[in-house]
Amino acid sequence: MNVPNILSISRIFLLIPIIIFFENESYLLSIITFIIASVTDFLDGYIARKRNLVSKTGALLDLLADKVFVSIILIWLTFAFGNISILVAAILIISREISISYLRLFIILNSKEIGDVAPDFFGKLKTAFQMIGLGLILITPITPYFFFNISLALILLSAFISWYSFFRYLKKWLV
Repeated sequence: MNVPNILSISRIFLLIPIIIFFENESYLLSIITFIIASVTDFLDGYIARKRNLVSKTGALLDLLADKVFVSIILIWLTFAFGNISILVAAILIISREISISYLRLFIILNSKEIGDVAPDFFGKLKTAFQMIGLGLILITPITPYFFFNISLALILLSAFISWYSFFRYLKKWLV
């Protein structure tokens, strides 16, 4: 197993300390761990390209780690905060992630390459808003209330962008 794949897998395992730190009111440790996990998403691809370690397995492992990481964080946050807006965002984002994963699988099984189903600008924009929103919400217990509202707005915005990007993928891949 190479370094990029280890980084992808580490993103999943870093969920445990993120949640444990938060639940034990160590909010700064929780956000620091979240940032480290988020950076692994950039580093795995960067290192793979830089060291010529790009592989189909690595690309799929990265996508899986991303989906698991975001889905688990959203489900946990729904319970941790008991907020209906987080629940709505979680449903929208997770249902889109499942849908896009199956669409990618369908496209790949029908003889296209993984590169043909790579994320576009809106997919990357969705990820940026999503990760910033999820990260900010982890520090809201120790910040003014408007940080919570900003976090929610970013998470909800990422949910809507995610569905917009999904429909763009449908149009692009199924034509």
